[in-house]
Amino acid sequence: MAALSTATQKLVLDWLLNAAGTPTRPPGRAVGLTFGAPTSVSASEIATGSGYTRQSVLFDAAASPAGSASNSAALTFGPFTAGCTISGIHIWDSISATVGNVLFYGPLATARTLGAGDSIVVAAGALITTLA
Repeated sequence: MAALSTATQKLVLDWLLNAAGTPTRPPGRAVGLTFGAPTSVSASEIATGSGYTRQSVLFDAAASPAGSASNSAALTFGPFTAGCTISGIHIWDSISATVGNVLFYGPLATARTLGAGDSIVVAAGALITTLA
């Protein structure tokens, strides 16, 4: 996942270039799932109440010199109360499904179709975030 949201692009530029209003690191991060393909301006997040909630995430230290980081623990979404198709994933600066900014986003390599009662698990180390 290498796509930076517009909010993240601003944070990185402000931090790297010592711009006024130095950004503060978010107190937490969460992973969310999308019905459609996420973009820098549209998250297309699944609605809460369907058995879905964002999952808190921690990342291992970034690899060097490759510039990638991955989740340090598995993330489990569901069980879902109705069938759905998951097309994308995003990292937020908030666990709350009603607030926050998308930090990174990207499509799944293969969309996942889930039935009622199904869950989806992102294994530890499987969510790889890169700066490219």
